[in-house]
Amino acid sequence: MLTELKVEGLGVIERAELSLESGSSVLTGETGAGKTLVVAALALLMGGRAGRNLVRQGHSQALVEGRFIVARTSGAAAALVARDLIEDDASEDVEVVIARAVGTDGKSKSRVNGRLATLSVLSEMAPFLVEIAGQGEHDRIAESAWQRNALDSFAGEDARRLAGEVADAARTAARTARLLEELRLRERARARELDVCRFEVDEIERAGIQEGEADRLFSEARRLEHADALASGLEAAADLLDGESGAQERLFEAARSLTALTAKDPELKALADRLGAASYEVADIATEMKASIGAPDPVALEEARERLATLARLRRKYGNDEGDINDYLERARGRLFELEAADRDVERLEREHAAHLAAAHDAARALSGIRRKAAPELAARVESRLGELALSGASFEVGLQARDLYEGGLERVEFFIAANPGEKLGGLGTVASGGELSRVALALHLLSVHDSPGTLVFDEVDAGVGGRAALAVGRALSDLAHRSSSQVLVVTHLPQVAAFADAHYRVDKLESGGRSVAIVARTVGESRLEELARMLAGMPGSRRGRDHAEELLALAARPSGPQ
Repeated sequence: MLTELKVEGLGVIERAELSLESGSSVLTGETGAGKTLVVAALALLMGGRAGRNLVRQGHSQALVEGRFIVARTSGAAAALVARDLIEDDASEDVEVVIARAVGTDGKSKSRVNGRLATLSVLSEMAPFLVEIAGQGEHDRIAESAWQRNALDSFAGEDARRLAGEVADAARTAARTARLLEELRLRERARARELDVCRFEVDEIERAGIQEGEADRLFSEARRLEHADALASGLEAAADLLDGESGAQERLFEAARSLTALTAKDPELKALADRLGAASYEVADIATEMKASIGAPDPVALEEARERLATLARLRRKYGNDEGDINDYLERARGRLFELEAADRDVERLEREHAAHLAAAHDAARALSGIRRKAAPELAARVESRLGELALSGASFEVGLQARDLYEGGLERVEFFIAANPGEKLGGLGTVASGGELSRVALALHLLSVHDSPGTLVFDEVDAGVGGRAALAVGRALSDLAHRSSSQVLVVTHLPQVAAFADAHYRVDKLESGGRSVAIVARTVGESRLEELARMLAGMPGSRRGRDHAEELLALAARPSGPQ
């Protein structure tokens, strides 16, 4: 429900504030006073198009702010929670403040509860907050989706349930179809990547690389390359150690000489022992050197060189060392798993798509049967209501045009109307005037065929209406406000309609500083009588007009009146 509307710098409105309550409210005033600008302000808050011509001359921007009380379980609250604009833990109704500023360049900025919001957010919440009937591009009643929902609501709980199932299944089927298409478009590139990935994993795995292997192979290759020189050198060195008159023999002789002297000088024993130990150590070294002498092995050398070449090639492709190559292998294995899983994803998505499509078709066929039965009944009920709203003789039809499955089912729902006898039926959104649209919307809401938003706005609902028909329209609007959970706001020029409202606001256009300024004020008591008298007789002070105004208010206050 809209509780407060603030407008600044919009058209002839310098600054206006409107505090609203539940029930029905009317806006009246002379032609051109700015009544429709209030409706335009609401349209802006609901994401409507903004033009630079809306900004009042002398202002840098037009500002509109609306305060709404939103039920915690409403669609608007769900949309706000999804966008993180309100907390998800609220247990009671929440206040939502929507503000929009339109600059002289036509660009606008919107905020919801103080946070920047896109127009798509406003449009998403609009169906739950405000519905405007009679304002051309803002008439949701002229949209096929609105009409389809109206028919399903009228058709009953089964239709509403099936419509939800069709929408969910069709949207899911469309989503899986898009995913499948994306996977198939990428199939060729994926197949190429899969081949490359498999080759890389196989190449590295077959190589069986070990940490530090290149360093070990390099040392081994050098040893094998110089096998002859190493053998000659080792053999010569060994001969110097244990050959005839070699180092080992000389050390042994020296040790024996010192040992013979220990009888004369015991302190020489330590030196003799050391020489003996050195003699044995040299003998061991000579033995090991001889054991290290190997014959040249060209086969082993070639194998080492080939292995080093393999490692060098892998380093050029996959990393600087064995560790990098093995890290690359792990990443390649992971990517290979993902690519191979894509095949399984395609199969799974194909099964899911077929299942969702079948479910959507089954629900849509059942829904079509209910719609075909309900369509003529709804048309007859609307025609009857339109007769009460000064459109007697009007023809109304609910058309069902078969089409391929979509989230709305297997048919396009469209309302057709011929406002006068003898006229050809035409689409509601193309042939109906603003007033006719408003009355069709009123008739549908009176039939409770649509989930009403918090605030219903009717503009021009009384166009071409007068006398008893105007009284019927006024009472119907009042009944709608009191029978439904919606707040009703009506822009009218008829006193018969205004008299039935719970709250009456007058829009006046005054001259200030050589410029026109619109002022919005609530009328109560005497001021309301004067406004109704002005609407009746064109003269606020007319005694006859005041008497008639009092009579109208008394008539509206009765439990029942002329219909």
